[in-house]
Amino acid sequence: MPPLLLFVIKNLAMGAIIGLAVACWLVAFGTVGSHIPSGIGAYLPVGMIAYSMASCFGMGFLATALMFLE
Repeated sequence: MPPLLLFVIKNLAMGAIIGLAVACWLVAFGTVGSHIPSGIGAYLPVGMIAYSMASCFGMGFLATALMFLE
């Protein structure tokens, strides 16, 4: 596999993991968790928060890594 592709996948995954960790923290201990109703209807809002945080942090981490690539 080309080194640039490995670089992109590694940094995108690392940022997504950080984003998922932040989303889990916000849902469990932050103010977001108090606004989500408990029960069967909680899957959609939690999934939306997790996806949006993972994609945002993943792209941000990748952009920063590409910016500092020499």
